[in-house]
Parts: sequence; structure tokens; C-alpha cells
Amino acid sequence: MNPILRFLGALLLVVTSVNSLMAQNPILVPAPTPAPIDSTRLIRSISDTLPAVIRRNGIMVPTEPAGIRTAVVPGDSTSLDHPDTSRVAKKVSKHKIIPKQATIRSLILPGMGQAYNRQYYKIPFIYAGFGVMGYLFFKYNGLANEAANGYRQLLFAPVLQAAQSVSLAAGTIPANLIGNNTFTIPPVYGAKPESVTISGFKVYSVATAKNAYDTYRRYRDLNVILSVVLYALNAVEANVAAHLKTFDLSDDISMRIEPNVLPIPGTGPVPGVRIALTFK
Repeated sequence: MNPILRFLGALLLVVTSVNSLMAQNPILVPAPTPAPIDSTRLIRSISDTLPAVIRRNGIMVPTEPAGIRTAVVPGDSTSLDHPDTSRVAKKVSKHKIIPKQATIRSLILPGMGQAYNRQYYKIPFIYAGFGVMGYLFFKYNGLANEAANGYRQLLFAPVLQAAQSVSLAAGTIPANLIGNNTFTIPPVYGAKPESVTISGFKVYSVATAKNAYDTYRRYRDLNVILSVVLYALNAVEANVAAHLKTFDLSDDISMRIEPNVLPIPGTGPVPGVRIALTFK
């Protein structure tokens, strides 16, 4: 046989033997997978001095079952070994606002509804409005009375002496003549003035005095009407503010729009829009 062929056969035999040995005994052996360990609790030793029970909020609570000694990794807030010392916030009672109550309080006394709604800054504006209305009422009422007196003086002349009722004794004259012992003396008028003073101005005609009286009387009555409107507006504002304070501002709104697929017979599913309304 050819020596070259013999050499190649021997070399092939050696390579095959080495590959089989390496496959059976690999050089790199993978590390074994470690067993799972609970990171929140570790086994303690027998010499641990943790008591079997601890006091929590004045109550004795066992720290662990009898015969089993467990511990918590530091920082574990669920363990009784480290009681949670965080301070619990004190529960604050929330002021519940009822619109009907706010309206009734405002009708009883203006401003009470705003105080019920915790909107105290509105109260001064309400009473400032009533104060202005009251001031204007008395102002125009005085001017109307002054214009009325001036109108009477220009029309009937000033009264020098008012009418008087006189009583006479029975049997005296002229009681015997008139058959009654009581009669009235008519008023005494003076000369008509050429002019009168109304609101600091000289008025010469009866028509001007009458016009001034009507104007001031209209302004006086208008302030009475505005005071009633302000009183009603005070109650309406309290009711609306109470409704706004109790208005639901959460994400759960009454209407939701979301995509949807609509099954159409003969066509198949068709993309569409779904509108959901929630009535509370």
C-alpha cells in the first residue's frame, strides 16, 4: 500500500479519537444553577435572642410560630421586628355642602349662604350693595318730599296755619245755631311764592316742581326694586356656588367617546365610534 495513504489513515484515526474524548469530557463545565432563596426572610441561628412576642399598640403579638425562628432582612417594613413607625394622618371631616341648605340660609339672612359655602369674601360685597341701596333710598325719598312741598307751595300757596278742630260747650253760641258743639276751622294760606328751592335749585313753575317730584319718586322706588333683586340674587348665587362646589370633576365623566367595531349584515365588521352616556 502506498505509505502516504497509510500516513493519512493513521492521522485520521488519531483526530477521530481526540474528538471523541473531548466530547465525552468537555473542558468548560457550566456552573450549577443556584437554588432559589427567599430574600425577605433568612433562617436565624439558635442563639438568636429575639423574643417570641412583642408589644404593638399595647397588644402582645407573636413574632413567629412556635419552634420556627425567622427574621426579616433589614428594611422589610412588613415584619413585626421593625414596627411601622410612620405617623397616620388624622382623618379630617370634610364639610358637605348641600345647595338647598345654602339657598335657605341666604333667604333667612343675606350672606349666610356664602358663609355656608365657605366663600366669606362675598359677604362684604352683598352688604355693600344693600348699604348703597339704602343710602340712595333715603336720599331720593328726602328729595321727593322736598319737591312735593315745593309743588304744593307753588300750586296752593304756603300754609300759614293748619286746619283746627274746635269744641264748644253745650248751650253756647254758636253751638246752638249749628246744632253741634264741634266744628273745624279751615287752614290759613299765605301768598303764593314766586319760586321754591328743590335740591338746591330755584324752581319757578308748577310743572318743573311736579317733574322733579316724579323723577325723585321714580329713583326712590327703583332702589326698592333693586334691593329686592339683590336679595334674590344673593340666594341664587349661593345656590349656584354650592352646585359648583359639589360638581363632579373626576375622570369618570358622563359622556365617553371610544372606537368600536360595528357588525353589518352582509358586509362584515365596520369600524365606527361608540358614544357612552352615564346618568347619575
